[in-house]
Amino acid sequence: MPLISNRLLFLAPRRRIRSDSESFAGPELDLTLEAPMVADATAIARSAERDLLDDIDRAIALEGLASDALDAEWRGLDTYPRLTTVPSVTVIIPTLNEEPNIAWVLQRIPDWVEEIIIVDGGSKDRTVEVARAVRPDVRVVVELRKGKGVALRTGFAAATREAIVMLDADGSMDPAEIEDFVRALDAGYDLVKGSRACQGGDSTDLTATRQLGNLALRGLVNLLYSANFTELCYGYMALRRTSIPAMGLASDGFEIETEIVVNSLRRGLRITEVPSIEAQRLNGVSHLHPVRDGMRVLSTILRSRFSRTTPRQATPPALAPDSIG
Repeated sequence: MPLISNRLLFLAPRRRIRSDSESFAGPELDLTLEAPMVADATAIARSAERDLLDDIDRAIALEGLASDALDAEWRGLDTYPRLTTVPSVTVIIPTLNEEPNIAWVLQRIPDWVEEIIIVDGGSKDRTVEVARAVRPDVRVVVELRKGKGVALRTGFAAATREAIVMLDADGSMDPAEIEDFVRALDAGYDLVKGSRACQGGDSTDLTATRQLGNLALRGLVNLLYSANFTELCYGYMALRRTSIPAMGLASDGFEIETEIVVNSLRRGLRITEVPSIEAQRLNGVSHLHPVRDGMRVLSTILRSRFSRTTPRQATPPALAPDSIG
């Protein structure tokens, strides 16, 4: 019995030790349960990969739709100026005491116009100061000789861009129409005339005297030059800088607008008209004298038509000696 009892005593601790071991093995068994979690992580990764591939497929499909939409948007941009053959634009504005009007004009010139030149005839008011305040990038050339023709020829000499647009400073011409003139130049024309008389054009500033004179002078030009213009005595025009030498311009006053047209006809330049709406000047009094300037226009028409020589192939215009840039 003692031996058996000793053996039983000996076995009892072993059972306790084994029991402890078994109880300690519990966590080990718990650790073995993490294997399914690893499998779940692999499945999750594979599922995420499949989702990513699906997202890529959807993105490719959406990219195709976006490309189609972008193509449609670009086709819609065909209505905007396409400056392909006309790379850049200069706007020339002759001024003389136009302080109340110049800000309105400058604020409405399109942002894509790269150069604005004001040719000032020695204004006594704050025309130049207001212009520079509104558009700090404006170029001011002071031309002390009198006459719109002198001012425009000086502006032509100072211009550095290919397309030149002539714009009055009194607010009677809408700067938003510049786009129509530039588009016509871009289509291949050398001279683009604004017309108040063609479809889409109008004027609230034409007096009966001016309208009658314009009608007679236009009819004379159409007759003598075999043209079909709807407008003549209107200064809203655009032309190519490279075409100016061929025009042989020499006029000093308002008749330069007609000289540009008739000399272009004689040189065989390409001319078209675009509709334009003329408003009354915003403030001040016009510098135009209908009878005196009308006679000068008539003289220009006849001289150009019956001159034995075509307008000279002039050298590029130069700034007048007394001009201040």
